[in-house]
Amino acid sequence: MIRKALVLLWLLFPVGVLAFHFNYGQSHMLREAASDDLKRIAELERLPEEERDWEQIIAEYEKLEEKLAATELPDVIDRIKLAKARACLEMLDIGTAITDLTELLQACATRYGDDAPITRGVRETLGKAHYHAALLLQENDLPEKEWRPFADRSRQLFRYLAEHDDPAALNEYEKRVTKEFDRAAKRITGTQN
Repeated sequence: MIRKALVLLWLLFPVGVLAFHFNYGQSHMLREAASDDLKRIAELERLPEEERDWEQIIAEYEKLEEKLAATELPDVIDRIKLAKARACLEMLDIGTAITDLTELLQACATRYGDDAPITRGVRETLGKAHYHAALLLQENDLPEKEWRPFADRSRQLFRYLAEHDDPAALNEYEKRVTKEFDRAAKRITGTQN
C-alpha cells in the first residue's frame, strides 16, 4: 500500500512541477527579472552626477513598466511611474513630470486613498515639480503672474501633506521644503554648495 502511494507520488511529481511552472513559475521568473532590472537602474542612479544619464534611466523604467504592466499589481506599476517621474524631475523635464505626477496623483488617491504612503510620495514629488517650475520661470525673468501659480500650488501641496500627517509637523515640512528648494535653486542656477 505504501509502495503504491510512493510510486503514484513519483509519477505525479512531474505533473505538479509542470503545473507550477506554467502557472506561478512564469510570474515568479518575471518578478526575478524585474528585480534584476531594478537593481541595474538603481546602480545607474547611484553613478556620480556627471556620469548619470537620466534619459537612459527613464527609458529603463519605461521598459520595466511595459514588461510588468499585464501581470503585476497596480501599486507596483504606480511605484515605477513615480520613480520615472522623479527621474524626469532630476533631468529638469518639469512639464512631463508635472503631467505624469498629476495623473498619477489622481489614480493613487482613487485607488489607495489620500493618506496612503504612495499617494503622499506622489503629492510630495508633485510639490517639488511645481516649485522647480516656479523657480525656472522666475530665473528666466518672467512676470510674477507666470510663475506664481506654480509656487502657490507647491505651497498648497506641502501644506496639505503637513496638515494631514500631523498638524505639529507643518513647521518640519516647511523647513524641509525650504532646504529642498535652496538645493534646487543652486542646481538650476549652476552655483556650487
